[in-house]
Amino acid sequence: MKFAVAVSDGKVNGPGESEEIHIYESDGGNIKLVEKYSNPAMDATTARGVFMLKSALEHGANAVVLSEIGSPGFNYLKGRMDVFIVPEIPVTDALKLILDGKIGPATAPTHDHGHDH
Repeated sequence: MKFAVAVSDGKVNGPGESEEIHIYESDGGNIKLVEKYSNPAMDATTARGVFMLKSALEHGANAVVLSEIGSPGFNYLKGRMDVFIVPEIPVTDALKLILDGKIGPATAPTHDHGHDH
């Protein structure tokens, strides 16, 4: 599984607010950071989260880890990749919760619309 994680200050964040995107690969038990890049949403003026999510797909991720997601982003990813929603906790803790089966894929967005930034 290849996870794209929205990250700010080492913690999981939202797709439109995070400073960086970290790509992790997991072979079941081991997690390895394979790539980091600046969040393209920081340069967007509307639907910022969708820019981050699109970049995650372009970088080959098949799951995304976020602290929140609006309906535009959730609908964009529907059928394309799993979305995992976790609190704003350290990335390694979040990935462990997911890999241990304590957090499953989200079935709905955390809010109805995008943020006004």
